[in-house]
Amino acid sequence: MDALKVENLCVKINSRHLVENITFSVEQGSTVAIIGPNGAGKTTLVKAILGLIPRASGSVSLFGRPFNHNNSHIKVGYVPQRLEFDRTFPLTVSELLGFTVPPVYSIPFYKKKKSKEYINGLLKLVGVQDLAGRGIGSLSGGELQRVMIAKAIVNSPKILFLDEPASGVDIEGQERFYDLVSRLNKENGLTVILISHDLNIVYRFADSVLCMNRKLICSGRPEEALTDEVIKGVYGEMMGAYIHSCHEHD
Repeated sequence: MDALKVENLCVKINSRHLVENITFSVEQGSTVAIIGPNGAGKTTLVKAILGLIPRASGSVSLFGRPFNHNNSHIKVGYVPQRLEFDRTFPLTVSELLGFTVPPVYSIPFYKKKKSKEYINGLLKLVGVQDLAGRGIGSLSGGELQRVMIAKAIVNSPKILFLDEPASGVDIEGQERFYDLVSRLNKENGLTVILISHDLNIVYRFADSVLCMNRKLICSGRPEEALTDEVIKGVYGEMMGAYIHSCHEHD
């Protein structure tokens, strides 16, 4: 079964297309990367899929059923590229995660736990167990991003959308994060949709790639779809040489 099916999706502002006639499907349990230059409409596409912004036309189905942000039948995780909030709001990391934790829950690597134990285990899983009592307004960019990753997987979603999820996170934290996502994907069958500019990450972790610039340029396995010709056409000559070098040394 397809985890995600997008058909002829368009997003417009006035008469200008931000995303135009995008059609693709994602196999359940796979990891798919969305790439493209700045302004290509990658974040807009994901937000339109999730129903966070209006679609001018097109349809989205999750696991065979029509989907928008009001649907509750599918557990969906989402880590946005940036999160704007009131940093003076008196809310701790544990309280933030606790809003969506059921009384007894289980996640990969942790057996059934009560809510507090579950939250501590989840924070440990993403490498920020010492932040449980910290106010969210005091967190650095990298710390906040890891907490948002924990929040995105708090209810064991069936599909996870990640928009540049490791931005602001150090190299060690990035490795920990992508290893975590890979384990969730392989051991729990979690379907992952990942926006990334790091093509080394795409080659390492993605089963398939969607290359877009408002329209869908190409799709397929990274080593087959991301030819020098395609990359040069989207990113320019320098990026084409970089991709070729990365692929040769993989």
